[in-house]
Amino acid sequence: MKRALSLAKRALPLALLGGACLAPMTGAAQAQEISANVALTTDYRFRGASLSDETLAIQGGFDVAFESGFYVGTWGSSIEPVGNSELELDLYAGYGGTVGALSYDVGVLGYFYPGADDVAYGEVYGSLTGMIGILETTGTIAYAPEQDNLGDDDNLYLNLSGSAPLGESGLSLSLGIGYETGAFGDLDGDGDDKIDWTIGIGGAAYGVDWSLAYIDTSEDTDGSDATAVFTIAKSF
Repeated sequence: MKRALSLAKRALPLALLGGACLAPMTGAAQAQEISANVALTTDYRFRGASLSDETLAIQGGFDVAFESGFYVGTWGSSIEPVGNSELELDLYAGYGGTVGALSYDVGVLGYFYPGADDVAYGEVYGSLTGMIGILETTGTIAYAPEQDNLGDDDNLYLNLSGSAPLGESGLSLSLGIGYETGAFGDLDGDGDDKIDWTIGIGGAAYGVDWSLAYIDTSEDTDGSDATAVFTIAKSF
């Protein structure tokens, strides 16, 4: 699961990149796999905008997936301080499966900032993934209902992303475009909703996954301008 997570949540789809170990569990539900990941990125970009003040961020998490299709997990990243917190901690649960040639993923996600008051919020998400030629394409929707910590507003994010291998080089090309409206949809206050886009290349070397991406948005703020982001990650 990538938490469709990363929901394209992350600037690059680096969460839960593979590697799993079987773990016996008691009760009706048996875990199919437990996976973990750790990453270092030059800038934590969330839907195009920097949450680490355009500096290095350390990230990581783990997932527990069940044979039924249900999963639970957590993911965290260092961030620019939010109140008294320098940590974003995400908790999520969902269900994934396939219908014909399409795979789907639906779930709920909470964003928490330990040590800071009145900033945590939640959203629901869903995604569909299928092949268009050699391009693996994912459409994602994430919706945060109206809630106090969003200023009594709601938020909607739509994303379309794809990836394809670059011949037999072992490299892959990734593309993505997103649209956001609501509580986080107008960072520069000009009245227009936010659009973000990315193009990147990635591969594996020396036992780690790496990616380099160009990321930009329609917003005119210091943390949402064009940048190149380099990330290395390891999954277990």
